[in-house]
Amino acid sequence: MRYYKLPFIILFLSVFVSCIKSEPANAEADITACIVDGDILKKDPIIQNKRIQLFVKSDTDLSNQAPEFELTPGASISPESGTSRNFTTSKTYTVISEDGGSVKEYEVAYTISALGSEYNFEHVRLENDKYDVFYEVDGEGKTVMDWASGNVGFSIVGGNASPDEYPTSRLLNGKDGQGAKLTTRSTGTFGVQIGKPIAAGNLFMGEFDLANSITDPLKSLKLGVPIDFIPSALKGFYKYEAGPVYTNIDNEEEDQEDSWDVYAIFFETDEDLKFLDGTNRFTHPNIVSIARIPESERVEADEWTSFFIPFELVDGKQIDPQKLNDGKYSLTLVFTSSISGDLFSGAVGSTLLIDEVELIHADND
Repeated sequence: MRYYKLPFIILFLSVFVSCIKSEPANAEADITACIVDGDILKKDPIIQNKRIQLFVKSDTDLSNQAPEFELTPGASISPESGTSRNFTTSKTYTVISEDGGSVKEYEVAYTISALGSEYNFEHVRLENDKYDVFYEVDGEGKTVMDWASGNVGFSIVGGNASPDEYPTSRLLNGKDGQGAKLTTRSTGTFGVQIGKPIAAGNLFMGEFDLANSITDPLKSLKLGVPIDFIPSALKGFYKYEAGPVYTNIDNEEEDQEDSWDVYAIFFETDEDLKFLDGTNRFTHPNIVSIARIPESERVEADEWTSFFIPFELVDGKQIDPQKLNDGKYSLTLVFTSSISGDLFSGAVGSTLLIDEVELIHADND
């Protein structure tokens, strides 16, 4: 009886092994995590599209760094993870998928230079041949920050939209040179079906988490970048025109007019708080001060109009100079064409133009 069953066992094992071998190789070529010495970091690594940015302390030796990477299953990377390299300039890594069909190049940059306090929106690149990304550079022309927006989320529903049809795009004729154009867009039939009928134009300091944008949109905003100064006021110039028809999250018309918003939040980071999000941006106990344009000044303007917003210190808050020097304070600056756009309410066509923005602090008062 034992020998009678043996052919069937061999046949079963052959089929089982055949099934294992026939499983297709992974076609993804992504870096999913970047690991460096936590003692040198001011902020967790930022991985966006094909760029990884590491904000590190000013005494970091960039000439000998060996970042490690986690990849999608089966993928390989060149140079190898953990290879020591000179990061006084950004370096490129090539990731190849398990099946060999996908190749992606990542630019990895260590950033020591602190973020400046003047933002003129002159530096823009086209991402994935689809939408604009604004970025800031230091005195040597190195990128120190990418501005975040919801453009990457809109790309899912935007079809063949051109860059200037995305919610956030470059404004060729700003107040002085280029500016930023934020426009509330319709997300079409698919957007209505998933309860997200509009996409407000927005621009903010931080990251947009695409993974959360569908299931938990307020958590998709990761607000904040490290700064080494204490802001006292925010100023800039704007134009604004509200769209004609205001709708709510259910795509129902409401008898009200859309409005814009701009605010900046200065906060302390720690082991439990690396960034703010849409659920706690005005309420978290780590917030030190807030500058937000008052309702009376959120008005339409067809000419360039200035705004000046002082930071208001949260009661009882004090700033630790050593923590400031160690990069333990962060700031986010947020602009949006629809004040309730994060709740998917607003008017399609609402347009906010922004230019010549500056954070006032002790060194430039």
